[in-house]
Amino acid sequence: MKNFCLKLFDLIIWPFGVLLSGRFSDYVRSIKWSIYVSFAKHRFKKSSNLKSFGVPFVVVGGKYIELGDNVILGKDCRLEATDAWRGQTFNPKMIIGDNVVINPLCHIGCINEVRIGNYVTIGERTYITDHFHGASSYEALSMPPRHRPLFSKGKTVIEECATLGENCAVMSGVTIGAHSVIGANSVVTKDIPPYSIAAGIPAKVIKTIEPE
Repeated sequence: MKNFCLKLFDLIIWPFGVLLSGRFSDYVRSIKWSIYVSFAKHRFKKSSNLKSFGVPFVVVGGKYIELGDNVILGKDCRLEATDAWRGQTFNPKMIIGDNVVINPLCHIGCINEVRIGNYVTIGERTYITDHFHGASSYEALSMPPRHRPLFSKGKTVIEECATLGENCAVMSGVTIGAHSVIGANSVVTKDIPPYSIAAGIPAKVIKTIEPE
């Protein structure tokens, strides 16, 4: 009789245990993310099997942004393709390849062209841009920042299989070569060759990986 009562008690409290378990919370969270992504993917010019590990994320000018297959967007990341600013007009193009991971709180801004290759991983709080708020001139710097014309030095490219650590900044007109690693907290202002390890402000190559 005692065993029967214990089993009955377990049966009664089982639903409450499921509701309060971490597994159930994870399940509910994954459903919420899936619903959000199913709507958000239509905001892009192209996307295929978009995924996320945190919502929401911000998309501006999605009609200029192309996502490859299995792109993962982290919570609160911002993808912004700007076609107009204070009387200026642009024709932006942002192309993100297959299997790219963009971690939370990243910001990618584009008025010209930003290309990110396949299998690139971008650490949290990283900033990638192809433009500045104003050129480095006395006239531009004399204006309030929000009033300065947007200025691009050219397209920004991150080639396939590159890895960017957390808190990096990749500036306008820069190309990061394939399979390179950029250390955390680095500011990339010049091209980085393929198979390089670079770090610092500004980022410098500290090691080149050669075939064994």
